[in-house]
Amino acid sequence: MEWYEFKIRMTPAARELLRPGEALILDWHRLALCCAGAGESSLYVMKEEGARKRKGLVHLKGEDPVYAARAIFPHLAGREVNLDARKILGLRRFTSDLPGDFGLRAVMGRLPQPEKGTRQNYQRRLPKA
Repeated sequence: MEWYEFKIRMTPAARELLRPGEALILDWHRLALCCAGAGESSLYVMKEEGARKRKGLVHLKGEDPVYAARAIFPHLAGREVNLDARKILGLRRFTSDLPGDFGLRAVMGRLPQPEKGTRQNYQRRLPKA
């Protein structure tokens, strides 16, 4: 895969829980005024007709009804994003495997490595029982 390409994959569970006429939206929320790239992503469902009318959304290639905000494209580059869903207590919950932090650390290339995550660092500091 080229460094600027990305792939979006929906699991069978996500396809099953997505109702006819609905689309999944990968949206971007800016969190900082100083840096256009600082922000967080969100994943939610809306009517596909409404998604087509929204100016800031682009329909992604493929058969699945997935739209993405233009501002999130630089953060998707070089990634394979999996979209999943499950039903908990009758409520649908759609999730992605995108990193939880797209803030200033991500913009500056300072995201923690998976093996050096905060949780593991915290566990190493705990005294052994």
